Amino acid sequence: MEEIDGGLGSAVGALSDQNYAQSLDFYRFWFGVAQTHYQVPSDQIFDAIWKNRGTTGIGSDYGPLFHSTAHLILRFAGDAELDHALAPHSSGLQSRLCTRSLQEFFSKNMELVRRGGWADLTISKFYASATFIAHLANLGYIEESTIRTHILQSLISHPRLYDHQADAIIILFKLAGTTFGAYADSSVVDRCFELLKDHNYNPPNKNPYNNTAQRSYEGEYRRVRGELVRVRGPRPVKGGHRG
Repeated sequence: MEEIDGGLGSAVGALSDQNYAQSLDFYRFWFGVAQTHYQVPSDQIFDAIWKNRGTTGIGSDYGPLFHSTAHLILRFAGDAELDHALAPHSSGLQSRLCTRSLQEFFSKNMELVRRGGWADLTISKFYASATFIAHLANLGYIEESTIRTHILQSLISHPRLYDHQADAIIILFKLAGTTFGAYADSSVVDRCFELLKDHNYNPPNKNPYNNTAQRSYEGEYRRVRGELVRVRGPRPVKGGHRG
């Protein structure tokens, strides 16, 4: 079962727009094999997703700030919840991913503050959780009260804005700006953009292992931040939201 479990996890970790349907079929088939001939843990599907969700810096079109397959992983979770073979083992899968992503977002934020900023693995997980939260907010899986009172506030509650917090503001508003603009307190949104506009890396974060990746990261940071600061559309009218 260990090898099959590893293969199922790899299928999640390798999801792409091109192989999505094939990967779901592969997962369904081998899950059926495991269910017939082995004892499948009750959390197998959740664990396969969580342990193989990956981090950022994996060739996203947007650059290393953004997790390039988060939307596909959440789509996979939703399809698993509806699939006749996988559904009995997938109850509440997206909600559970929401809960864990929020927990990781808050804990990694505080860890980075306490450590004084850059830490490769921690910051990559933090960016990944921010990307998942943005997509989950758009899908309606994050409670309105959490959007209104916790997520953005956790990024601007410290005496100064840290680099990773500025990045998280970029991620959340780039991917879910309409959602956060609709449900977050307007004064908090304004404060986020005020801090973001005035924030500079001085010196910018340095990755001593990959200068090319670092330059790409810094350029993408400036480009996306510039877009967000320049374009502040009218606030959408508040409407229904799951939560």
